[in-house]
Amino acid sequence: MKKTYHIVTRAARESTAVIEQFCQTNGQILLPIVNLVQNANQVVEHVIHEIGHQMLEQILVLSAEQVAGGRTPGRAKGDIRYHGSQAGCVHLADRKLKVKRPRLRHKTEGEVQVPAYERLREDRRLGQHLLGALLRGVSTREYQEVLPRIAETVGVSRSAISRKAVEASSEQLQQLQERRWENVEILVIYIDGQRFGEHHILSAVGVDVEGRRHILGIEPGATENAASVKRLLTHLRDQGLPTDRKYLFVIDGAKALRSAIDEVFGGDQPVQRCRNHKLRNVLDELPQEQRSQPLNLMRAAWRMKSAEEGEKRLERLARFLERDHESAARAVCARA
Repeated sequence: MKKTYHIVTRAARESTAVIEQFCQTNGQILLPIVNLVQNANQVVEHVIHEIGHQMLEQILVLSAEQVAGGRTPGRAKGDIRYHGSQAGCVHLADRKLKVKRPRLRHKTEGEVQVPAYERLREDRRLGQHLLGALLRGVSTREYQEVLPRIAETVGVSRSAISRKAVEASSEQLQQLQERRWENVEILVIYIDGQRFGEHHILSAVGVDVEGRRHILGIEPGATENAASVKRLLTHLRDQGLPTDRKYLFVIDGAKALRSAIDEVFGGDQPVQRCRNHKLRNVLDELPQEQRSQPLNLMRAAWRMKSAEEGEKRLERLARFLERDHESAARAVCARA
C-alpha cells in the first residue's frame, strides 16, 4: 500500500524554531502577538489615508490651475491670482481628511472657489467614487489610471494632468503593492478585513523578527470572499514571501481565509484566531451591562502561564454563560 509522507523542508524547520524562540523570548505565545498586531488595522488605514490625502491635494492644485493657470515666479498675471493656501476638509468614503488647498482671489471681485474642492464639499458621495478608483487601481495594478480617474470624478480634465504627476502617483502605489519580501524575515502574518464606507478592504500585515510591522498586501474584498483572500495570498507568494517555511497566521476565523492559507502556503501552517475578534464575537452576544465580567475573565485566562489552566478557565466561563446566554457560550468555545 502506498503511504503518504509529510515532507518537512529545512527552511520550514528553521522558521518554526525562530517562531518558537521569538515567542519564548517575549513570554506567553499569544499575548505578545496580540500586542504586535492589534494596531495592524491602523497601519493599513494610515497608508490609505496618506495616499488618498496626497492625491486629493494634488487634484486640488490641478483644479486651481484650470482656473488661474499654473503658478509662475515673479510678478502675478491675470485677473485671478494665487493667494497662498488654506486648510480644508473633505471626505474619502466615511473618513474625513484635512487638506491644504490653494487660495485664489480675483484682483477686484474677491475670493474665487477651487471647483474640485467645492464639488467634494457639496457631494459626499464623490468620496466613495474616489476611494473606489484608488482601490481598483491598486487591485488591478493599473496605477497609471488612478490619478486620471480620480481627477475626472471631480471635474479635472485628463489634459490638465502632467505626465510627471501621473508617474509620481503611480510610483507611490506601485511601491505599496510590489515590494519584494525574500529578504525580510516575516514571522507573523495578520489578515483582516476593514470597511471604508461601502468598500471592504482585505489586508495582510506582517510582523518581522524585530517586531516591525509591514503592509504585505491590500485587496478589495472581505475575509469570507474566497476569491479575494486567494488573490491576496497568491500576491504575497508572487512578491517573494517563501511558501516553504512556517508563519504564524492570525485570522478572524473565516473558513474561506483558512482554506486559502492551506491552499497557497500549505495545510501545516500554524493558525491562531485573533483575540480581538474573539472578544468581539463573545461580547456581541451579551447585553451591554453584562460584558465587563466576561471580558476580564477571558483576558485573565489568556494571561495564564499554563495553556491548560487558561483553557479550564474559559470552559468554566462558557458553562456559566450557557445558563442565560447560550450563543455567547458557544462563541467562547469556538475555534478558528
